[in-house]
Amino acid sequence: MSEAFKVCPICETRNQRQAVLCVTCGTTIADVAPQASTRERDPAEPRYDFRLGETDLAEESLSQTGRILSALLVLLILLGAAGIAFAVLSSRAKDTVGAAVGSTPTDKPTRIAGPTVTPGPPTATFTASPIPTIAPTDTLTPSPCLRKVAAGDSLIGIVTRCGHRNLDILPTVMKLNAIADEALIQIGQEIIVPLPSPTLDPAATAASTDEGEIDSASADSSSIELALLAFDPLAPTETPTLLPGIMWHTVEPDENMIVIALQYETDAKALSDLNPEIEFLLCDFGLAYGGPECTVQLKQGQRMRVPAPTPTMTAIPTASGSETPTPLPTATFNAPIAQSPANGASFLSLEQITLRWVATGRLSATETYRIVLTDTDTGARYTAETRELFYIIPASWGPQDKNSRNYSWHISVLDTSSGRISHSSAERSFVWQSADQSSS
Repeated sequence: MSEAFKVCPICETRNQRQAVLCVTCGTTIADVAPQASTRERDPAEPRYDFRLGETDLAEESLSQTGRILSALLVLLILLGAAGIAFAVLSSRAKDTVGAAVGSTPTDKPTRIAGPTVTPGPPTATFTASPIPTIAPTDTLTPSPCLRKVAAGDSLIGIVTRCGHRNLDILPTVMKLNAIADEALIQIGQEIIVPLPSPTLDPAATAASTDEGEIDSASADSSSIELALLAFDPLAPTETPTLLPGIMWHTVEPDENMIVIALQYETDAKALSDLNPEIEFLLCDFGLAYGGPECTVQLKQGQRMRVPAPTPTMTAIPTASGSETPTPLPTATFNAPIAQSPANGASFLSLEQITLRWVATGRLSATETYRIVLTDTDTGARYTAETRELFYIIPASWGPQDKNSRNYSWHISVLDTSSGRISHSSAERSFVWQSADQSSS
């Protein structure tokens, strides 16, 4: 059966005989004459026209050989992926087995003999192994710390340099050296100070001998457990945190960097090198204590590294009963050290001026610090007493006219019971501007 159709002169697409526009490219085909054709397709005509561009490859155009090759390619890709996955899993399994084998001890564990089974009612008899007797060792008694009093030394400083961190030993030292007052020591006097008892480190691991025996000092159950941990290769190992010759110092109330440096006979540069985590702001390390602008923020309970004292170990002399009584020593005391303001500093009229100093000794119950401020231009003199380490100058002591004033000041130790003034610090000066000069 034949059917008429129109062929587009542009894209050669077949259209219905009544079509006015080409369904493919939209070209007008109203004047194109229809052609006659049969419904049956010519066997030589291809089943798909690749010029249409609707697909890159028609599935129906694949031959039987092409389809087989495509299926083989997909199968090879799947087999390759499965092989890679199997290789990865096998490698992980080998690593796991190797780690388990490496951690397995090579020595065979000693098996404990169990109970012997005999005919009749089963009974199990265990024999307790005797605990090995630990041979006692001789404990060496260390000799006491013997120090000679030098210029500027105090009894508290000597006790501290011998390793004591509190003053509970002070009455014992005074009794041992026949000292009635801790401030009454003289230069050249020998002070005997018992050494502090060693403090056991709770985090330390108990030591063991070559035969596996536990040290006699760690014979309790907790020490035995720590000793057993020492044989575990996976147990953490304690590493020293301080080098030889260095120790920890815990900051006490009202202590600062200068007091600690004096206590351990060191300077600001050494403390800064030992404690890099602590900031030493505006410090001149060419000076012993960093200069007046040196600022070190310390808080109570903070730990800092300091040079460890090296006391001289000497034996306690044996009393024979014929010794000559030692006369009472003359009192020695370190004068306070003026710290701020800096020498020659200048202040405005409305600025608050605070005098600060460092104590090198401990005041007795009847002693106090005396502040003396002198107006060097007019000769006016102002005094005040305090037991603190600072004093805020009242505004009434400042200039009351239009002129600036030069002031000098120093700190002394006043005995309120006798009225005696001693141990004065060095003079310092500053300039206090008047209100008119400040506003200008």
